[in-house]
Amino acid sequence: MGTRPDSTAAQSLPVTCLYASVCVDVSHGDVDRLFHYAIPPEFSEISVGKRVRVPFGRGNGLKLGCVTEISELPPEISPEKIKPIHSVCDNFPVLTHETLALAFWMREKYYTTLAACVRCITPSAKSDGRFPGTRKAAKTSSDKQQQLKKTPDIILTNEQSRAVEQIKKIISEGGMPPLLLHGVTGSGKTEVYLRAIQHVLSKGRQAIVLVPEIALAPQIVSLFTARFGAAVAVTHSRLTRGERFHIWKSAMDNQIQLIIGPRSAIFTPFQNLGLIVIDEEHEHTYHSENSPKYDAREIAIKRAALNNAAVVLGSATPGLESYFKTTEDFRHAPHSDKSGARYQLSKLTHRVNKTSAEIHIVDMRKEMSRGNTGIFSVAFRDALGETLEAKRQAILFLNRRGHSSFVSCRWCGNVMSCDDCRVNYTYHADKERLLCHYCGRRAVVPKKCPACGSEHVRLFGVGTQKLEEEIGEIFPGIKTLRMDMDTTRGKFGHAKILDSFRRNEAQVLIGTQMVAKGLDFPNVTMVGVVAADMSLFTGDFRAGEYTFQLLTQVAGRAGRGIARGCDGDNGRVFIQTYNPEHYAILLAEKGDYDKFYAHEMSLRHAMVYPPYSHVFSVMFTGPNERDVIAALQKLAAIMDYCNLRDGKNRFEQIGFSPAFVSMIKKQFRWKLLVKCTDESPLVAFVLYCIKKLKENDPLKNLTIHLTLNPTVME
Repeated sequence: MGTRPDSTAAQSLPVTCLYASVCVDVSHGDVDRLFHYAIPPEFSEISVGKRVRVPFGRGNGLKLGCVTEISELPPEISPEKIKPIHSVCDNFPVLTHETLALAFWMREKYYTTLAACVRCITPSAKSDGRFPGTRKAAKTSSDKQQQLKKTPDIILTNEQSRAVEQIKKIISEGGMPPLLLHGVTGSGKTEVYLRAIQHVLSKGRQAIVLVPEIALAPQIVSLFTARFGAAVAVTHSRLTRGERFHIWKSAMDNQIQLIIGPRSAIFTPFQNLGLIVIDEEHEHTYHSENSPKYDAREIAIKRAALNNAAVVLGSATPGLESYFKTTEDFRHAPHSDKSGARYQLSKLTHRVNKTSAEIHIVDMRKEMSRGNTGIFSVAFRDALGETLEAKRQAILFLNRRGHSSFVSCRWCGNVMSCDDCRVNYTYHADKERLLCHYCGRRAVVPKKCPACGSEHVRLFGVGTQKLEEEIGEIFPGIKTLRMDMDTTRGKFGHAKILDSFRRNEAQVLIGTQMVAKGLDFPNVTMVGVVAADMSLFTGDFRAGEYTFQLLTQVAGRAGRGIARGCDGDNGRVFIQTYNPEHYAILLAEKGDYDKFYAHEMSLRHAMVYPPYSHVFSVMFTGPNERDVIAALQKLAAIMDYCNLRDGKNRFEQIGFSPAFVSMIKKQFRWKLLVKCTDESPLVAFVLYCIKKLKENDPLKNLTIHLTLNPTVME
C-alpha cells in the first residue's frame, strides 16, 4: 500500500481531512488509549478494522496500529498536534465491527489493554508486520447448499432428538440462552452437534466447534468432513503461521463455513455466525494462561449475543459453575451475577450402544502390605495380560510425562531443580536428561550430589516414559505407543499416534490427559488409571471436581465398541489409588454426576467458594523477590484499610503466598486472593486498591496479573 516519505508534517494536510482513531500495538497500561491520526488524501481506502503504520512517541518511530473509528477531529484536540498516518498495511480489514466490539469488551472483562485484545483476535504477523505468504486457497463451491452431504441413516434416540429440536428452537429465537448438553460418555453428543450444525449450514450461516485438546481434532475433523466436505477447516497452534493465516482469510472471505479447533478458534472472523459448539466444556484448557486471560466459553457467549447465534456446551462432567447456571438456585441466589446467562439443560442419560464398563477401585495400600511395591497391582497386571492375550487394546492413563518425577540425593535429600524456575527437574530417559517443564531448561543428571557430594543420586517417581518401560519388561514383544507433550511436538504428532493405534499397530496406548477424553476406539476394552491420587491433593479447592471429571472421562474410553461387532465382555476400568474412600473416586466409580454435584456443592456452600462467591486473583511478578513481596504487602495493607473503612467487611483476603510455581524464567511470583459474594463490588474494590497503590508506588519492574474466578489456582 502507499507510503508517505515525510509522514510527520501535519501542516501540509488539508483542513477538511478526516481523522482515524488508532489502537497502537503497545501493550502497556500507561498508553492504553486511542490515538488520533490524520488520514492523508492518498489513503482514501482506509476503513475501520484496517492495519496501519503510524509515527509514535517522541522519536516518531513507526508502530503498527488498527483503525477503530474514522471521524472528524474532536474539538478539544488541536489539528497542529496531529501526525498523519504513515502507511496502510493491507487491502483488507483484520477486524470486523463485531470483533472490534469484542476487543473493547475483552479489555474491560479481563483487565488488560486494548492492544493485547486486538493482538489476540487478529492473525499473527511476521516481525516486519506483514502477514506470511500462503499457498493459493483451494476453490470452493459458490453454492454452499451443494457442499452439504446427505445425512447418514443414523436413527437418533428420543433424548438426542429432543436435544436437536431444543437447539433449533434456540437458533430460531435469536440464539439465547446457551444450552448445556449433559450426556454420559458414549451417549451420542457428537451426533447432536452434527445435526445442529447441518441445520445452521443449511440456512447459509456458519459454525465454530471448539475442542479442548489438539489431540481430539483429527478424530472430530474426520467425522465432520465426512458429513460436510469442503465446508470444514481446522486450525491449531501446530500449523505454521502461514497456514493459520490462510484459514483465517478463507473464513473472512466466506470460503469455509465450519471451523474446528482449540480455544483460539473462537476468534474465527465468520460474518454470519449461527452456532458455537464447545465440546468437553468443563476443560480448563479453554482458559488462556497468557494475557488477556480470557475464557473461551465467555467469549463464545459474547460473540453469540453479538451475532444472534446459539451456544451449545457439551460434557459428560460439566463444570459445577456451568451446571449451577441451569438450576433454580442460580436464578434466586442473591450473590449471582444477574448479567450472567442462565443456561438451558438437555440430558442424554444412556449410551447409544447400550454398553457399559465395569469399574474396579484398587487399594494400593493393600498391595504395599502384601509386598507389592511395583507400579501395577496384581489385578491390574492380570487384566492387562488378559486384554492383550485376547488381541484387544488398552489405554493406560498417568497424568505425568517423563520417566521419573524427580532426581534426588538419598544421602541428604537434595532434589535437582531448575535455577530459573522454582520447580524440580523431570528426568527423560530417551535423551538421558533433566528437563524443566516450565522454561525448557535442560541439565545432565549429576554423578555426585551438588549439595553434599554424595554419589547416592537416584530417580524417584513414575512418568509415562517409565510406564512404557515397565510394560515392555512385563509383556515383552507388545507394541506400545506413548502420547504426551514429548511425543506429539510435530504438526501431525497427535494424528500419527492415534491413526497408528486405530489401525491396531499397537495394543497399548499410554498417555497423559490427552487420552482421557473424547477418543473413540472400538477395540479398547480396558482402561487403567495408574495413579488416581495425583490430582487430588494439589491445594486447589477444585481438586475433587478435577479428579471426578478425569476419572469419569477416562473410564468412558473403555468398551465403546462392544455393540459394534467386538465380541466379549463389556469394558473394564482399573483405578489405582491410595485413597479409595475419597468421595470423588467413589462417585466416579459409580458414574454418578448428580450425587457428586450435590456433595461438592454442599462443600462449596459451606466454604463460600465459587459459585457461591467470586474470587479475584492478584499476582505480582518481578525479577527481585523482595520487591515483589513488599509491593504485594502494601496492597494487602491498603485492602485491609479500605475493607475496615467500608464498615461491612465484605472482602476476605486469602493466601498471601508464593504462587504454586513461585518462579518462572527468573520472574518471582507471589499472589493473594480476594473473595466476595458479589462480583461487581469485588471488582471495584480490587481495582480501586490497585489504583491507590500505584499512586504511591511506581511498581518499577513489576507486573500485575489480575484474574477473576481463575480456573486453576496458580
